[in-house]
Amino acid sequence: MIPEIGVSTAALYPEYLTEDALTLAAQLDFPVVEVFMQTMNEHTPAYARQLEQVHRDLGVRVHSLHLYTLYFDLWSRYARQREESRARFLGVLEAATILGAKALTWHGLRKKYAMEREIGVFLESVVWAAEQAHQAGLTLCLENVSWCYLNAPEQVHTLQQLGVPLGFTFDSFQAGESGIAPQALIQAMGKQIATVHISDYAPDGAARHLPPGQGVLDWDEVLHSLASVGYTGPLIVELAHVSDPLILRQAGDFLRRRVPQAWA
Repeated sequence: MIPEIGVSTAALYPEYLTEDALTLAAQLDFPVVEVFMQTMNEHTPAYARQLEQVHRDLGVRVHSLHLYTLYFDLWSRYARQREESRARFLGVLEAATILGAKALTWHGLRKKYAMEREIGVFLESVVWAAEQAHQAGLTLCLENVSWCYLNAPEQVHTLQQLGVPLGFTFDSFQAGESGIAPQALIQAMGKQIATVHISDYAPDGAARHLPPGQGVLDWDEVLHSLASVGYTGPLIVELAHVSDPLILRQAGDFLRRRVPQAWA
């Protein structure tokens, strides 16, 4: 099965509200999206019901929801913060079910907090969150992020050893920014990859999340690596601060020309 090409609503932040970004995705002929929820209100079932009507009318499928990292410190040492974060997470599971999503993308623990104790409590929270998501029919996906706990194959292996129904979101740009060969992360994550973020990386750091083909990543290698582990989910274009929506269409066309050969 050849992956569909989708887009993240995050690419149009902050110029477009999330529901308007969804409408634009349909106009640009993307059949599937990842919805990046930007505010506290957008993480609620009430907002999901509003968005569900929009995506149903447009005929666009919601593959995954992207959690806003700062709202989900499930490992907080302060009991009330921890309880509120977990309650918010359970609300997101309901929101995802309303939207028909299959996965949740989560950055998890940020590096500056990654001391030994915090890592241990974070891993305990991953077990809780992954099991809660699984019970709701969803896959919790930890994303490789240069400034978070998961950024290299060794952390992938640690998470896999937890023995819970956990998935991964592979991000090509973040692999480049972490100095990790994308294929190394892909091979480590293997068949647990449930979502893929597509954008290019340039080492000068002047611009982040570039359109594919405008950085240094070897896209034939990235796509063939994804095909080699049996990935057939959507390839989600996740650029940043897009001012001209046609850039998203061009990024989609770039992938459509290469994906059939990689999965042949």
